[in-house]
Amino acid sequence: MINIFDPFGIMKTTLQAMEGAARNPDVVLKEQARLSRRWLEIVEQSVAAFAGEAHEEIVKPNPGDKRFTHPAWSENPFLQGVKEAYLLATEAIVAGIEALPDVEPAVKRRARFWAKQFADAVSPTNIAWLNPAVIEETLRTGGRNLVRGMENLLDDLQNNEGRIRLVDSGAFAVGENVATTPGSVVHRNRLIELIEYAPSTPSVARRPLVIVPPWINKYYVLDLQPPNSLVKYLVDNGFTVFMISWRNPDESLAGLTMEDYLREGPQTAFRIASEITGSRDVNALGYCVGGTLLAIALAYDAATGEGSVGAATFFATLVDFEDPGEIVNFLNPEGLAFVQARMRERGVLDGRAMADTFNLLRADDLIWNVAVNRYLLGKDAPAFDLLYWNDDATRIPCALHSYYLERMYRDNALVKPGAISMLGVPIDLGKIRNDLYVVATAEDHIAPWKSVRRLAELTGGTSRFVLGSSGHIAGIVNAPAKKRGWYRVDGEERAGSWWPDWIEWLRARSGEQVRARPPGTSAHPILGDAPGTYVLEK
Repeated sequence: MINIFDPFGIMKTTLQAMEGAARNPDVVLKEQARLSRRWLEIVEQSVAAFAGEAHEEIVKPNPGDKRFTHPAWSENPFLQGVKEAYLLATEAIVAGIEALPDVEPAVKRRARFWAKQFADAVSPTNIAWLNPAVIEETLRTGGRNLVRGMENLLDDLQNNEGRIRLVDSGAFAVGENVATTPGSVVHRNRLIELIEYAPSTPSVARRPLVIVPPWINKYYVLDLQPPNSLVKYLVDNGFTVFMISWRNPDESLAGLTMEDYLREGPQTAFRIASEITGSRDVNALGYCVGGTLLAIALAYDAATGEGSVGAATFFATLVDFEDPGEIVNFLNPEGLAFVQARMRERGVLDGRAMADTFNLLRADDLIWNVAVNRYLLGKDAPAFDLLYWNDDATRIPCALHSYYLERMYRDNALVKPGAISMLGVPIDLGKIRNDLYVVATAEDHIAPWKSVRRLAELTGGTSRFVLGSSGHIAGIVNAPAKKRGWYRVDGEERAGSWWPDWIEWLRARSGEQVRARPPGTSAHPILGDAPGTYVLEK
């Protein structure tokens, strides 16, 4: 039976951790003693700071923690003491859970995650009278920031389903200032529109590239604005690019399965792209869950000998779900039952529900920091293309998502040869012999890089594994012109974007140059301009 008040079993997890603590009082006492000693050190340092002496930090924020960047958190003795006491308490809770010797690792992981969620919620940076930035802004504006923050709160309650507005949605329009690379829809079925992009060079590589984006959110994460569009970068470097634009399914498509997505998605796209370009096969790129589907397509090809794909690229893709990141904390039996019950009500998983889950994985950045800016500082939602895309959520068919959650996350079946079959063909990743370019990112909270690397280890072809900086989106959408970040390949760390390295690898596997031609053919006439119609469905 589903507990609607605790659908993810947080209380059950908490009780399991508390029972472990009760069985091991010596461990608890040891952690409490360590906490007390460090707490006294903070008090002593704070007293010394009030007396004008130098204050040595006892506990420091993690390198990526941006909550305490205001100088007052380090210069004001009171605020520094509050900051360090909070960080120490958070650290102690997490360390105490980890120290319990006879609690199952999965329970520890869930307990740590939910404890961290609670700690993030009660951070002193979320409290107006403790946050120096809020105090300064209140004094500067005479409190107008708080009035404006209340207006923002009421607007979110009335017009954004009670969710914090992450982005100024009025600042962008698909096809006008995002998803603007010129192209044409050259095929449409009930599940996809296939876009062929117009060439921008006199000649192009013979073998086209077909992109299989995730069906969570929309394809244009790879075609945002011209300076950071991967599609434009590819076209400008002389590649013929095809993009799958997934439909935003409604209740009528609730029964679509993974097999339907395979057959009507990449397999159809590969065939159409080959027919249009005259190339015997295509190169392919899969991103996130699109990459998981691409891996299945390659294994299907290997088993049947179809050979529709030459080289393949994978961005932040999981095929081994042994450690799928913190999302596993939502997928215990209680969580799975809750998600599936919600899907059965409408036949689809609502896109906002998925977005809420991913936002919780980065609660500091995508919930609490936004809440402080919007409700305490009174700021407008930012006009940021990546956040606009993130907010443009899509629904997922019940049959497809149930299969994905159960067979991938719960059973980890894809890494077991023959454990799943697609269209009557047993799937074995070990039979894949394609050249692969596998990209992971160091701070990915959805597809941890060590798990992504398993794709290169499980397949039988020649793989080039690249570890980039940043996270699941920013580490992929990292145009060279930005001169940002780093990447590591062949044991060497290099500055900037990995895109040029990939282009060089891809060019070597794309055949000779041929005369560029406009999209479509008489057999596959243009059905409309990019970005098409499916991407506009809400």
